[in-house]
Amino acid sequence: MDWVCVFTTTDLFLFEQLKMVLQDEGVVFKERNTVSSMYNNFGSYELYVNQEDKERAEQFVKDATG
Repeated sequence: MDWVCVFTTTDLFLFEQLKMVLQDEGVVFKERNTVSSMYNNFGSYELYVNQEDKERAEQFVKDATG
């Protein structure tokens, strides 16, 4: 399966909101957290979906982030 990144942020609250939206809509996703657990100001939160769900997921991201 080809995974593509549809969202990257440093905002944990927004990241969690988008995860809930994708779950509610039945979109399968993977998450990646590269935020430093020691300092919390390096890295990001990323959401990946498979290629078939990319356009749908990008629309959800656009709706959620304005």
